Amino acid sequence: MSRPRPLRVVSSHLFCNQRLHTAVLDRLAASGADGVELFCARQSFDWRQPAQVEALAAWFRDNQLQLHSLHGPIYTDESWGRSGEPPLDIAHPDRRRRLPAVEEVERVLELAEVLPFRYLIQHLGAGGDDESPARSEAAFSSLERLSMLAKRAGVGLVVENTPNALATPANLVEFFAATHLDDIGICFDAGHAHLPGYLLGGGGVAASWELLAPRVVTTHLHDNLGQKDDHLWPGEGGIPWADCMPRLAARPEVPWVLEITSHPADPATFSQLRVTWDRLAAWAGA
Repeated sequence: MSRPRPLRVVSSHLFCNQRLHTAVLDRLAASGADGVELFCARQSFDWRQPAQVEALAAWFRDNQLQLHSLHGPIYTDESWGRSGEPPLDIAHPDRRRRLPAVEEVERVLELAEVLPFRYLIQHLGAGGDDESPARSEAAFSSLERLSMLAKRAGVGLVVENTPNALATPANLVEFFAATHLDDIGICFDAGHAHLPGYLLGGGGVAASWELLAPRVVTTHLHDNLGQKDDHLWPGEGGIPWADCMPRLAARPEVPWVLEITSHPADPATFSQLRVTWDRLAAWAGA
């Protein structure tokens, strides 16, 4: 008997520099995807704009493509922080910085009433921040509050391993062991796991997976050359996918979520999606 195939999901991060509209979802459905992760970036998917939210909700009601997850916002401007706005940080020790970030995530959770989704993917801290008891305590306070609200909304709250000191694979394991936030899952980000330790990555995909696997409920799959978070197509960087993918395939209930850097919504991009699904399946079979 053949093993069940994991869900194939595409993050709208692929189109985050253009307005996301239903024609793009039509093309994703035809590209072999089973589901979508909507990346909360106001220039693309503006979680604050009811008209866009309602248009997308209507599309998902009428189509088979699943809305797998929403990725929590990193900025609230429309230019990836180039306006000078600092990133949202739910682990900031200063309540004046932390509480507005938490409230923005709460705003996203409220979308579940009209745009049902399974998981909310959340960054814990901002890139490069130092780990400290104050930051860990702030993170615990925020996640405890958000976990309760997510449960009420019928959404699973998921934290991603990211290149900052609080959210490396080893530190996430330690954090969850200390806080007993047992309702929160982990999104295994292969690209971040591949980054070396001095860049606050995982130092290796296989070792990071072994640390996080018991808590992993979803993934982000992308590649890099080990020097920065490039979000390349799998196979364009240095990740040993033939070693990585059989590990993921052993957990068929965990979706494969492609989170690639922004590309135009043109035929070449959708063709590359189909090629990439085939490559991931071939590596998984290796």
